Formats: sequence, C-alpha cells, structure tokens
Amino acid sequence: MYSGFTIFSGLSAAEIRIQDIDADYLTGAATAIVLLVATFAWPLPYEQRLALAFLWVVRCGISLGAMLAFEAVYDLDAGTYYRHGMALNDPTGWMSFGDGTRNVIGIVGLLSYLTESFNAIKVIFSYISLLAVYTFYRSAVICFGEDDISILYFLGLVPSFLFWTSTVGKDPIVVLGIAIYCYGAAGMIVYQRMSWLVIVAIGLLIASSIRVWLGLIFITPLIATFVLAGRTSTLTKIVFVAIALPGFLVALQGFSDQFSVESTEDLVNTTQRISQSWAYGGSSQKIGAAFTSIGSMLAFMPIGLFTALFRPLPFEVPNIFGLFAGAENFFLLVLIVYGVARRGLRWVRQPVLFWAVATLIVWGAVYGFASYQNLGTAFRFRAQVTPILMLLAIYLAFGIRRRPARPSGLLFESETDPLTASAEPEAAGVNPAPRVP
Repeated sequence: MYSGFTIFSGLSAAEIRIQDIDADYLTGAATAIVLLVATFAWPLPYEQRLALAFLWVVRCGISLGAMLAFEAVYDLDAGTYYRHGMALNDPTGWMSFGDGTRNVIGIVGLLSYLTESFNAIKVIFSYISLLAVYTFYRSAVICFGEDDISILYFLGLVPSFLFWTSTVGKDPIVVLGIAIYCYGAAGMIVYQRMSWLVIVAIGLLIASSIRVWLGLIFITPLIATFVLAGRTSTLTKIVFVAIALPGFLVALQGFSDQFSVESTEDLVNTTQRISQSWAYGGSSQKIGAAFTSIGSMLAFMPIGLFTALFRPLPFEVPNIFGLFAGAENFFLLVLIVYGVARRGLRWVRQPVLFWAVATLIVWGAVYGFASYQNLGTAFRFRAQVTPILMLLAIYLAFGIRRRPARPSGLLFESETDPLTASAEPEAAGVNPAPRVP
C-alpha cells in the first residue's frame, strides 16, 4: 500500500524533475537538522532560541511535508528556478539587479555549489524567511518597547506568511529585505538617528533586487513620516530629506526604466497592462472598466487597497487555500475594526504607527491594481506586508503592557517604551521616549 508521503513525494519529484527523490529528500531533512542545531547556537537568550527552534520545526513541516502535496498538484515557479539554477555555469554573471526571476535562479545556482538537492535548497530558502520573522520581531520590540516572546510566536505562525515563504522563490528574499528595512525604519523613527538609514538602505536594496518597484513603495512612507509626523527639529527633517531624496529618485528611475514609463499616459497604459495580466485562473475577477486616466486610477485605489490588504474574504475563493485565506483575512479585519472602534484614530499621531499605516496604504494602493484581478495571487502578494499588518492589528486590538523591554537578544537598542509617549505627553501623564545617546 502506498502512503500519502510516497504518492506526493513521487508526484512532486516528477513535477520538479528530481531524479532520486529519496536521496534528495534525505539531504533536505539533514539540512533542516543542521540548521536547527545552528539556531541553538545563536547568541540569544534561551527563551528566544527555543521559540525559533519551535518555529523552525513547524517551517520544516511545511517545506518538507505540506509543500510536497502543493508541488505535486501545481506547476510552481520553484521547479523552474531549480532546473535553470542547476544548469548555470556562472550564477553571478546571470544575475541582474531588479530582475527577480534571474536573481532567484542565480541564488539557486550559487547554492548548487553546496548541494544539488531541491529539498535542501528549499529548506535554505525557508530558513531565510525565519531570519525575516526574527527581524520583524526585533522591529516590534523597538516600536512597542515590549520584548514579549509571544509576538515572535504570533509572527512565526501566521499561516499565509508561513506557507508562501517556505519554498524556493522570490518571497523569502523579498520579505527578508522588507524586514531589514522595517528594522531600520523603526530605529530611525523611535531613536531619531540618521545612522539607521544605512540599515534601511540595505533592506531596500535586497527587496528591490527582486522587485525593483519595492524601493519606491517603501521609501515614500518613510519620507512622509519624517516630514509630516516626525518629532525632530526642522533642520533634522531637512537633512533627512536631503539624504533620502536621492534614494527616492533612484528608486523612481528604476521603476520608470523597468516599465518604460516616461509620461502620464505611459503610467496609465502600463497599469492597465499589468492589471489585466493577472486576470486568469479560478480566483480571477475583472475590473469593470479599463483605466484611461490618472483620475480613473485614483477612483479605483480604495477598492484595490482593501482587496490587497483584506481579500479574499470567507468563501470568495471556493478551494482549500481560499478557505484558509478567507479565515485569516476575516480575523485580521475584525481585529483592525475592533481596534479602531476601541481606540479611535488618535494613535495615528504617533510617528511609528503613522509610518506603519502609511506603508500599508502606499503598498496596498500600488498592489491593488494587480491584487483585485486575482484574489489567490493577492493573498500571496500580501506576505510582503503581512507582519506589519499583523503587528498593527495586535497593537490596536490588544495594546501592550506598558513596561520597559528587557535588554535581551540581538538587535536590541533601548529600554524605552516609545508608544507610551503620545502627541501630548504631559496630558497622557508620561514622558516622551528619550533619544538614545
């Protein structure tokens, strides 16, 4: 009698074109064990290492278990990346900044010097995502002033993020870049020091190397936060804009070159073309009218924004993935609505929360044009900002325990609790978060 594992592993091997599935899978399992041991060697408190080890075991269950069934049924990009990567003679020469497909193939080609096992390479990509989870967690510590290990578990077990970043693809690299960017952005806003801009730049370079437009999307809300909501002096704001503006212009130029946008008409036509290109598959839906002007794009943005962040809702996509996606999105939406109803909107005046909301709005406004056309793809796209959305939902719905975070673990900078400092600190009965010397 054939077990489910035998069937799915065999079908997965046929889909990916693996010659010896047993040897390939055992190499993947051995790689997972090595990385588990390496996790315990991280210079972290035992509580955090234990949490990361648990999250890694869960990830391995997805990568080496559930993902086999997914690979057996669907024609995944992972197989294309693997096959082309194995055939490369010069991986670094193949890679090109901003071309995500070529760069992921190039990364696979580089990893082929370590192992030719597809499952081992898949496990390594999944581990990159675990690094992203921890970096998002450290960003939350900066923002909330709360070193609460439950936040790490919460981020690491979000179903959509866990699933879509546990295989070979663009998502693990992108989310690591965004996590590093968020860490740097949180540090800049809370501690008000320009040195954090280096970390922001590193994160955006990693994310933009896969999807060049992400640099433009993520640098925009950071600039807006410093100009509109920052509590720094006017001189500091001017200095920041002077430093960040060249990066913004470079990101804008990269976006323009990628999509051959030189005029407003080009922007409208490109948006229409990209949007329509995603209108396929069982979860596709078409926008009623074509985009013919900037005005029509702006009118669509609220619908696209909601779709990018919160759809599919329950029963919109009638398959197993749609059911899970709908449940997760409904849970998120309920937390956000409950939190806003409970807190009002004054919390937006806190710079770090203003930045989080601005980031989600800018990202959702851009990705909404493609997300609306394909709800299944929309859910996968959202993995890029799911941790930000989840952290915002946690804060709004549950708040934090208003105590200084303990100085523990890597990437820890302060013992302040920045969110206790409101726009009117005296009225709130607390002191503003001090700058770190």
